[in-house]
This record gives sequence, C-alpha cells and structure tokens, in this order.
Amino acid sequence: MSAYPISQAAIPAQRQITSTYSLLHLLRPTDDSVLHLPATNAQLVEEVVVRVGPGATGWAIEHSRLLLAELAGEPFARFDRRSCSETRLVEAIALWVVLRLSGVRAITGLISTELTNAIRERIADNTTVDLLLRCVRATHARFTRELFALCEAQIPAQDQPAMMRSISADLFEGMESLSAAVTEKFAAERNRWFAGSVGERFELVSAILKGKPVDTRKALRRLQYDLTLHHVALVLWQDEITPDSRRELETTALRLLDQVGCSSMLLLPAGPGRLWAWGGRATDHPGELGRSPKPVDLPAHVHVASGLPGDGVAGFQRSHEQAVTAERVGRITEPGPSRLCDYGDLELVILLGNDAEATADFVRRELGPLAADNRTMAALRETVRCLLDNERGVAVTAKHLHIAKNTVVYRVKKAEQLLGRSLREDHLRLHLALYLAGRLGSSVLAKQGPATGLENSIRAVSS
Repeated sequence: MSAYPISQAAIPAQRQITSTYSLLHLLRPTDDSVLHLPATNAQLVEEVVVRVGPGATGWAIEHSRLLLAELAGEPFARFDRRSCSETRLVEAIALWVVLRLSGVRAITGLISTELTNAIRERIADNTTVDLLLRCVRATHARFTRELFALCEAQIPAQDQPAMMRSISADLFEGMESLSAAVTEKFAAERNRWFAGSVGERFELVSAILKGKPVDTRKALRRLQYDLTLHHVALVLWQDEITPDSRRELETTALRLLDQVGCSSMLLLPAGPGRLWAWGGRATDHPGELGRSPKPVDLPAHVHVASGLPGDGVAGFQRSHEQAVTAERVGRITEPGPSRLCDYGDLELVILLGNDAEATADFVRRELGPLAADNRTMAALRETVRCLLDNERGVAVTAKHLHIAKNTVVYRVKKAEQLLGRSLREDHLRLHLALYLAGRLGSSVLAKQGPATGLENSIRAVSS
C-alpha cells in the first residue's frame, strides 16, 4: 500500500478550471511507480504529495527523468543521467515547479537542502554556476511547454489564454527565485570547498589535469608527491555516504596502491563520498590493479575505477582520464562482483563501442535471434562465447560453466540453428558481438521499442 496520501479524484475535463492549482489535479505520470523511486529525500516527496497530490508529484518526477535524458548535447554534455547528484538536482527543480503552481511562494527548507547537497557534489567536478542556471532555464522551458500542451487538450478554448498567462507568470517568478537561490548556494559551496589546503591542492591538480604548464619541483612541495614518477590513478566512490566515508575511501586507496607496488601516494577528496588517488614508483611501472595476482577486496558500498600505468606528468594525466572513463563506462556495463572498473579490462568495450547506435546495430545483426534479451538466449550466448574463448574445446567449456558436455553440444547446435550458419563462419565478428553483448548487456540487446541513444551511449559518458 502506498505510503503517500491519496489526492482527491481527478477533475473531469469539462469542469471549469480556474487556477493553476486546479490544473495540477489533471496531472498524472505515465508510470505510477516513479512516485516510489525518487532520487530526492523521501520527506521532500511527501511534502509535495501533501500539497499537490500524488498525481502531480509523480508527473513532476517522471518529467524530470525525461528532461535529464534530453540534457545530452551542448551545453549539457557533462551531465550524466546516471549521476545521483544530477538526478537529484533536476528532480528537486521539477518538484519546485509543481509547488510553485500550487501557490507556494518561498523555496521550502527541504527543497533548499536538496539544492545544497546536489550543488555540493558537483563542485568537485568543476561545474560552473552558468551550467546550473542553464539547467534551471531548461526545466522552465520544458515544463512550460508541457503545461501549455495540457491546457490546449483540457481547457476550453476561451479560457486558454488566461490560464497560459497564469502558468507563465507563476513559473517565471518561481524560476527567478530558484536561480537566485542556486547562485547563492553555488558561491557558498565553492568558497567552502576551496577554503584551506585541500582546495589549494585540488586547484593545482585540476590545472595539471587540464594540461596547464606545471613546475614539477613546486608541485612536489605543494602536493608532497613527485610528478616525474611512473603513476597509476584510481577513482573511488561510495553508494552510501557516511560520517566515516573519507577515512574508508583513503584507507582503501592506500591499500590498493600498495598492492600494485606504489611507494608514493597522493590522495585528493573530490567531493562527498568520492576520492581521486595516484600511486607512483621511481624505478618501474606500478602493476595494473585489474591484473593484480591478489584479489581486489573492497568494503561494502565502495567502488574503484583504475587507469593504466603511465610516465611523468603525461602519465599522471592520462591514467586519471582512463580511470574516470572506466568509472563512467563501468556504470553502464554488466556489474562485476568485485565492483572494480578497470580501464584495461574495459578498453575493448570503450574502443569498439564508441558509437552506441552502431554498436547495438552490429550486435543485433551479428547475433540475430541470439540477441534477444532473455534468460534462454543469455545461456546460449554465454556457452558459445565460452566455447570460442577456449578454441572450441567442449570439455573445457563444460568444466568452466559447470554443465554437462552434452549440454554444451546441444546449446551450440541450437545457436547455429538460430544464427543460420556454422560458428566457424565469420567467427571473429561473432566473437566480438558476443563479447560486447556480455559486457554491455541490455543496452545493445534486442527488446521491445527502440533504444534511446543517450541511455545506451558510451560516447556520452567517456568524453
């Protein structure tokens, strides 16, 4: 049973609608489940439900997701729809829209808290206040457009001009208040973040990562880390932020860098529940974390992305870029049990899957019926891929998959029937298609309805 109160019944279309507040009762999400999967604080959602009802609240949350999916191109290319902070930011703005239309004039405490938390998480990624304000304007434009369309469909023609003027005035004033709050909060959070030695070190490292000239001797004094070493970079983050988050991430980073043979280490907080780390050696390259002979043991809720070893300042930059790319691509590939996103392990996916639509088309063309996104086809794909990995060794494949040899033979025959050809024909293309299907999963497999470019895009998250 829903934890949210049930609003009054929807007002029939023929009933006179005299205010934007009454208009809110016509709003309904396409998928009711969005109301129970908010990114923002549950107390905020409850507050909005009490004020405008579950229909309008769900509609706002659903349209915030649709808007986030649109923010793929310039100037929002850096927005990641899978980022919790960005989802929370856009959802909070959407909830403010319906609160404003209900007659609320001042930004509530819970909305203010959500904005602060979302902005705080974006500061470390060098987000500008201009980008945040453009997001506010994009929200204003989308919701105005959707509400105008609702007016045209539901409101008598003679009442539409007055209703549209009311919507325009309410949203314009609401967005002006929100823009002022975002600007003020951004300035406060930026000042807080860059105050003290952590901020100074972060600014220096950010400049190095952007390719600005650096005096390695001065950098050594400020960072206590030698940029002329052989480096490997890590990015660590947590699903759940706790009071001990920073210590847990730092302890994990130190242990992992020691595991790959690093003697010097640089740890840099990059936002709440997020850490950048580098390890260096003077004599030769550190090891690759993804190929460490010891298992990568991570605490619960901690994830790690690792780059490849590199030399000097260029290696310091490149390994970090690879770790960031591995993190972002790793978020859309099939999750592994170790929660490690290693660039070396994901490199083929990154190189082969750079064009999301072309990748999905290649997988579906090569696999045909085998590309169906269901358990039966998944078992066939796994068996065929394992067989090709092991040079068509049936016994080895059966042992690896813990199934009988007869089962392997049966599945291979079934796969060949579905493919309409022998596994020996174009086996390299088939092997690559199976590899991509295994790593990218549902984003490249056949399912009902067209796949969206942003949702499956590796280009968007690795740029």
